[in-house]
Amino acid sequence: MVKVVCDTSFLMVLASKKIKNISSLETEIGSLEFVVPDLVIEELTKISKTSDKKKVLHLMR
Repeated sequence: MVKVVCDTSFLMVLASKKIKNISSLETEIGSLEFVVPDLVIEELTKISKTSDKKKVLHLMR
């Protein structure tokens, strides 16, 4: 099993775009386990509470 450590930007891109062929990725490198550190969860919580959409868009770049 391959562990993928997710950061905030990675998760925001996953949430905003359709992911194609994730199953082919698992075929190539094996099963995946996504790991999200507590710090990332805290940051996403803060971002979700902000009304500043420009800040959120800037973080996604």
